Amino acid sequence: MKKEKLLLFSVGIEIMLIICIALANLNPTPVLYFLFYNLMYGLIFSFFIPLYYLHKKKELPASVGIKKLGIQQFIVLACFVAFSVGGQLIPKIAAGEQIPWHLLPMGIAPLIMTTFFEEFLFRGFVQSRVEQQFGWLPAILVSGLMFSLYHLGYPGFRTFGDILLLFGVGLWFAIAYRLSGNNLIVSYFVNLPNAFVTYILKYSQFPIMKFSSTIAAIITLILIGLTALKMPRNDYGE
Repeated sequence: MKKEKLLLFSVGIEIMLIICIALANLNPTPVLYFLFYNLMYGLIFSFFIPLYYLHKKKELPASVGIKKLGIQQFIVLACFVAFSVGGQLIPKIAAGEQIPWHLLPMGIAPLIMTTFFEEFLFRGFVQSRVEQQFGWLPAILVSGLMFSLYHLGYPGFRTFGDILLLFGVGLWFAIAYRLSGNNLIVSYFVNLPNAFVTYILKYSQFPIMKFSSTIAAIITLILIGLTALKMPRNDYGE
């Protein structure tokens, strides 16, 4: 993908993500939320469109970071999870605050789904291609910026402070991806526990997680899995 097309694609996708998420939260009935969030934001703009490009260019799974794990990847994963999760939980536990773990079960499937879309698009697709065209530092900055700005679609994260904080979080995930040798599995499992902890600590800022959200997320994950089965399997990187 040429530099100009890559930049236009990134901006266009980012705008569509914000619009779809905003529409999903404007009138969050189960049907409309599934349409604008799971289908439009998730499957179409975050997954199918990048996947179509990969198929058209005959690029292999390793080009979006689907690679084998080695010692380096496990070390990066362990360090980043320890700092991100521990950095949020340890101060609150030390202060004697109650952690609302009971909120987590309803958010598990939706957060597994959303984390996949974030990592596949922002890290596996965009960051990898920006790095090819502009270098690793611009790639990290673009990946982090796109991660933060797409949260403008969520009503609970539209303050300058939240967006700035999410930019830092996005940089954290992007750096983990880079240090792991651009391994999507590492960035995914750095993001996921962080998403779980952030949800239980800041649940009021998230869309309300209901049983219908879990069902919709499970259906979406099944569709992702069925699509992944058709991906070429002859090179998953080293």
